[in-house]
Amino acid sequence: MKKPPFYKEPVSSALRRYPQGNKPEIVRAVRWLAYVALFFFLTLIASFLLTGRIVNALIAAIGIVPILISILRLKKDSISTPSAMLALTIILLITLLATFGQGLYDIGVLGYPVTLIVAGLILRSRVILALVLVIIVCIGWLAFGAYFGWYMPLATSPGDLQDFFIGSIIILVAGNAVYRLAKNVDYNLSQAEQEIETRREAETEREAVIQQLRSKNQELDRFAVRVSHDLKSPLITLAGFLGFLEKDMKTGNHERMEKDLAQINEAAKTMGKFVDELLDLSRVGRIINPPTDVSFDAIVKDALKATDGILNARQVQVEMDAIFPFVHVDRARVVQVVQNLIANAVKFMGDQPHPIIRIGFEETNGEHIFFVSDNGIGIAPEHHERIFELFNKLHPEIEGAGIGLGLVKKIIELHRGRIWVESELGKGATFFFTLADNHQQETL
Repeated sequence: MKKPPFYKEPVSSALRRYPQGNKPEIVRAVRWLAYVALFFFLTLIASFLLTGRIVNALIAAIGIVPILISILRLKKDSISTPSAMLALTIILLITLLATFGQGLYDIGVLGYPVTLIVAGLILRSRVILALVLVIIVCIGWLAFGAYFGWYMPLATSPGDLQDFFIGSIIILVAGNAVYRLAKNVDYNLSQAEQEIETRREAETEREAVIQQLRSKNQELDRFAVRVSHDLKSPLITLAGFLGFLEKDMKTGNHERMEKDLAQINEAAKTMGKFVDELLDLSRVGRIINPPTDVSFDAIVKDALKATDGILNARQVQVEMDAIFPFVHVDRARVVQVVQNLIANAVKFMGDQPHPIIRIGFEETNGEHIFFVSDNGIGIAPEHHERIFELFNKLHPEIEGAGIGLGLVKKIIELHRGRIWVESELGKGATFFFTLADNHQQETL
């Protein structure tokens, strides 16, 4: 079962909307700035009240309203509007403090670029442009207001320690905000890399599926041609001998009638066998037997029992290892694999006077490799791949539809294994195959 994606939407889409990081972290960062701004306004109002500047306190109190609105909007996970309101309020607060402080030379003016930088990580370009214009207007007020006497800035004091605290707070606020947002950028980039890797894997899987479909289509083309040929041949035989039978019946030639019936019966058997093979092929991967733990020697014994007739007829000597490992497989299907390999070995034994089939296994790098070996006619190296294709017959004169090894390969692949042959002409053949640890594999 595949794991669900770690993201709810493509990271590329999320980055377009929130380039600075994931939304919850942005909300937390902006909320923290809102509470800091609220604290400053409350502190400013308290200082005005203590010094008797009631009008100034009322003006500062107005600034609390947009901050409270921003905090309420943030609770609803809204970002853009409260962030813009908060940035605008902080800019006006800085301007107010500078107006009642040292004007354009007030240390609080450092908050202008800091606010702009932080806002730039959250808001869109149009809002940033509007904030830039507001800051220019505020700086103009501080510069021209002092010049024309619209307000009177306080004289600078080289030993004023409050500048240190104001500057430190500005740097701490900016540092915390930028740190949080930069951390989120790194997090989102990491997610983007994972998404790219996930999509690359999906693309690889898609290409593999396309290749499989292309292979299946080629296989279906061969299937259609071969089925048409192999079914048409016995049908032609049936039609021909039915015609002979009709003539022989009219002439009363009983001897010829028996031969005609024998040929018709043989053609019907050939067609029936071919249809059975096709039916068996269609069931692979569709008719499912639950995998079970079974010793491989039990599978070999079942296969030998099924092929006992052809082995005795050809007087083939069978040798098998004394000990086999346990496997977790669809027993019936793997018996079919061994049975087909044994039958194939007998069929291509040639005129070998002492036919021998050996069944065993070997362990390589912790992997069990099973094999069925014979001392028959062998297979030329250039045909080692071709023999596993459906309906490919190297020897058309030999009985069979060319389905057996193709069926074996399909069953092995369904068990997440692989099969190959090592052989030379006149030196016999050895078919090797593996079976995956099917406790971990998907249902066959």
